[in-house]
Amino acid sequence: MPSNLVELLPTEICEVTSKPSLVVERPTITVREALRKMADNNIVSLPIYSHDSDNIVTIVNIIDILNYIIKEAVSDEKLPSSIHSEKARNLDKQIETVMTLDSDQESYRIFKTDANEGIKKTLEKFSKRLHRSLVIDYDNKVPPFILTQSDVIKYVQAHPECLPTIDFKSSLRSLGLIRDREIVIGHDNESALNVYRGLAENRLIGIAIVNSEHELVGNLSASDLRGLSYESIDNLVLPVLEFLAKLSNCENLLKPVTATPETSLEMALKLLTVNRIHRVWIIDDKRHVKDVVTLTDLISFFIQQ
Repeated sequence: MPSNLVELLPTEICEVTSKPSLVVERPTITVREALRKMADNNIVSLPIYSHDSDNIVTIVNIIDILNYIIKEAVSDEKLPSSIHSEKARNLDKQIETVMTLDSDQESYRIFKTDANEGIKKTLEKFSKRLHRSLVIDYDNKVPPFILTQSDVIKYVQAHPECLPTIDFKSSLRSLGLIRDREIVIGHDNESALNVYRGLAENRLIGIAIVNSEHELVGNLSASDLRGLSYESIDNLVLPVLEFLAKLSNCENLLKPVTATPETSLEMALKLLTVNRIHRVWIIDDKRHVKDVVTLTDLISFFIQQ
C-alpha cells in the first residue's frame, strides 16, 4: 500500500462496500420531492442526472434547498413570525429552481474522481472547501460513490503512517492550525432563521451559537439537517436553541465539541471521527470561541506536508 496519503486510491480511503448505495435523481424531481427523498434516505446531498443521460452533473445539498424554501416562504420579511412552509410558493417546481447560478456554491462545483487514480487532485479540491467528490470507476468494477472530507479524516486518524512527516502528538497551535481568525457567530436570542441567514451570507456550513456572556452554547450546521421536514422548517422562527432542541440529534447540537490550542492533532482527529462532525471549536477557559479547526483546514495542512 502506498505510504503517502496523496498516492492512495479512493477505494483505499474508504471501504466501498460499507458505502450506502448512491441515491440519484432526475432533474425533473420537484423541490418538495427532493426534500422528502433526502429525509427518507437520511442524506444531506442529492446527486442529479443530466436531462439526456445517466451522467451525474450536479449535487444539490440541503442548504441549497433550505435557502430556497426560506426565500419562497418568507418572501422579503426580515423577521417573520411564521413561515408556513407548506404554503410556500413554487415548491413543486423542478429541482433546478433551487440552483442560484452562483459558481461559488458547491452545487456548481461537482468534482469527479477516477477510482483508479490517486486522490491528490481530489485533496487539492477538498483543501479549497469542496466537501465531496463523485468517484467514478471507468472500468465499471466499482459502482459510483461519494468520497467526502470526512472519509479522508477518518482514514488519517486510523492510519497516521500515511503522513509520516507529521507529529500527531503535537498541539494544534504548534502545527500552525490555530490562526485566531475572526469567527462568525450566532446569538442564542436570535431566531434560527436569522442564524441560517448569517451562515448563508458568509458562505459557511457551520456556525457557533453563544449566549449573552459570549459562552459557546450551541452549534448549527448543514450536516445537522438530516431528516429535515416541513414541520422543522416551520420551527425556524423560534429562538435558535429552541429550534435545535426540536431536532433529532439535539444533544450533540447543544453540547458542541470543543478543544483548546494545546489539544494535540491526534486528539482533534479522534474528536472529529468519534463524534462524526466537521469542525472543532477552539475555546478559552471561559468557553469563549477563539477559533475553529475544520476538515478543510486539516486537509489543506496535510497536503502541504
